[in-house]
Amino acid sequence: MSSPIPGPVLERLRNRSPGTRIAVFGASSNPEKYGNIIVGNLHGKGYTVLPVNPREDAIRGLPAFRDAAALPDPVHVAVLVTPPAVTLGILSTIEPGRFPVLWLQDGSFDDRVLALAEDRFPAVVHHACIMVVTGQTAASAP
Repeated sequence: MSSPIPGPVLERLRNRSPGTRIAVFGASSNPEKYGNIIVGNLHGKGYTVLPVNPREDAIRGLPAFRDAAALPDPVHVAVLVTPPAVTLGILSTIEPGRFPVLWLQDGSFDDRVLALAEDRFPAVVHHACIMVVTGQTAASAP
C-alpha cells in the first residue's frame, strides 16, 4: 500500500534550491548503489544533499556525515536507503523534531520499521521513490 505524500512535503520538494535540505542515510560511494544514485539525482536537481555514511568523508564530491548527530540543521527530508535492520537502528536514535519528513525508499523498511516510523515521526512517506516524485514535482510546478 502506498503512503500518501502530504501536500506540505510536495510543496517543499517543489522548491528545487539549496534552501531544501535532504539528508540521505545509507549514501554510498559505489556508483551502482541507490545510495549513490539518489545523492547525485537530488543534487543535480538543485537540492542541498547531506549524505550520511559512517565510513565515507565525501560522496559525489559532497561532504559526508557520520551520523544524524553530525548533520547541520535544518534537515527538511530524511531519506533512508538502508536495510530494514539498519533503518530500525537509525529510527530509534534520531529525534523526530529534527526530521519533520521521513522518506523510506523501497527496501529500507518492513512492518516493524513502518510501525516505529509512523509512531515517532510526523510525516512518513513509503512506497514512493523520491527521485520519481521530485521529477514529477518539477513538471507540475508553475
